[in-house]
Amino acid sequence: MAAERRKDTRRYRTNGSVAYQPEFEQESARRSSRRELVRGNTVRRPEPARRPQPRPRRRPAVRPDVQVRTQSAVAPFTVVGLFAVLACAWLLVVSCAKLAVANSDIVDLRAQLSDLQDEGRTLQAKYELVFDLEAIEKQFLSDGSMVRPGVGQTVYLDLSGGDRVVYYDGAGEGLSGLLQRAERFFAGLVS
Repeated sequence: MAAERRKDTRRYRTNGSVAYQPEFEQESARRSSRRELVRGNTVRRPEPARRPQPRPRRRPAVRPDVQVRTQSAVAPFTVVGLFAVLACAWLLVVSCAKLAVANSDIVDLRAQLSDLQDEGRTLQAKYELVFDLEAIEKQFLSDGSMVRPGVGQTVYLDLSGGDRVVYYDGAGEGLSGLLQRAERFFAGLVS
């Protein structure tokens, strides 16, 4: 029992300092030296101070002398290539911006075209209602300016005259005027 009591006792070490630090004795972790195994004496003797062993000096690494090449001038091909790449990048950005603007304009024009087509259908229906042939015929028959031919009556149509075209006042404007000017221009080039 006395041996068990000794295992559970705490040891206090000073090692030259005033503060004490209790530690449990662990025999399995460290084997005692022969000096410590003195029978009847459980006090541990201080260990002699160890001298630090001198470490061998390391020689500094010797690096080989490398000759450094001086910086040469920039190659002209590099400068020209860099400017060409920058110009291509700038053109790409500008063309993408123009394409986005054109795409936006196309969407707006398509919306406007559908609105104009709806309006054109409405105006065409109104135009057809204004020029009702039966109403016109009734009006001219009531005035006497138009007479229906009878059964025994023969009507002759004289087509011996030359063909002639009558232009209205706004013929020189719009798409038809543009086509007429283009036709005159190409006719002048050929002759």
